Amino acid sequence: MNLDSDLPKSERLIRLLETLQYAQASPRDLLRRLQLPEHKLRSVQRDLKLLIERGDVERLPDNTYRRVRHGRTRLNPAEALAVYSAARLLFHHAAEYNEHYLSALEKLASDLPEPARTIALRANRSYRERPNRNISRGVELAAQAWLSQRYLRCRYQRPGKRPLDLELAIYFVEIGAQNRAAYAIGVNRAYPGSGIRVYKIGRMRDLTILPDAYTIPEDFDALQYLSGAWGIMTGPPIRVVLEFSANVAERVYEERLGCLVEPPHTLEDGRVRLTLEVGGWLELVPWVLGWGQSVEVKAPQELRAYVADQVRGAAGLYAQELHPAGAV
Repeated sequence: MNLDSDLPKSERLIRLLETLQYAQASPRDLLRRLQLPEHKLRSVQRDLKLLIERGDVERLPDNTYRRVRHGRTRLNPAEALAVYSAARLLFHHAAEYNEHYLSALEKLASDLPEPARTIALRANRSYRERPNRNISRGVELAAQAWLSQRYLRCRYQRPGKRPLDLELAIYFVEIGAQNRAAYAIGVNRAYPGSGIRVYKIGRMRDLTILPDAYTIPEDFDALQYLSGAWGIMTGPPIRVVLEFSANVAERVYEERLGCLVEPPHTLEDGRVRLTLEVGGWLELVPWVLGWGQSVEVKAPQELRAYVADQVRGAAGLYAQELHPAGAV
């Protein structure tokens, strides 16, 4: 929000109240939030004093201010946990500062009971210090293009390949379950016939929302489209069979996996077999490798060979420690 230095005082007071509706902020925080010049600090302090006298704002012991709220919404414990969890997930997803994300975090925190509210407010203050590398601006533009159903033009920076020109009709924006990165799912009209594809928003450059509109097909079901994905990538279904050592059996049963073909099965020797069906196994590899020697890939053979190659490569990095020079 950008305030002109000649903005009438009445308008400035309204903007201050809007900002303090869900946030706690010091006078200098408010300068930053409202993008006011440094010489307006005294004006903000006078405005806050007036709002306190009117009973609209209260000053807290740490010299921050917040709006006095009457008739707070009461959340039961389950509702409070759901809101708190949403705030924490958003905090972890938002790797860099964005004014809109901060506003959402503040609104989520505002109705939480203690001690959850204090933790959320501390996280919000920490979030304000994060850098802004304009990746969040890309997420903002992609969301705006999706919600207004306008084409998004950009250059898509593919690792190790030349950039791809996109004019994207976004059907859905998703947060990756494994890496918490933002993805746009849609059709690139710059390459007719390419079909629905998944694009990582963080790889988009020079984003522009075009004036021409598109319509999302009525039969497009985003959840169905992603139903076979381990993370975000889709493709023909592939059956994956994994067998876990008996010493990790309890941990395996604790996993909540949406791609199970059948419930986990305990073998006679205590090992646990998982049978999954995923739309491509590449995203599954980091999870499999994370189990170390406690898991064996039984199928498909391509995944088994890939994991074996990764394990051999990792062992090579530690060859000196495994076989020190001069050891017998």
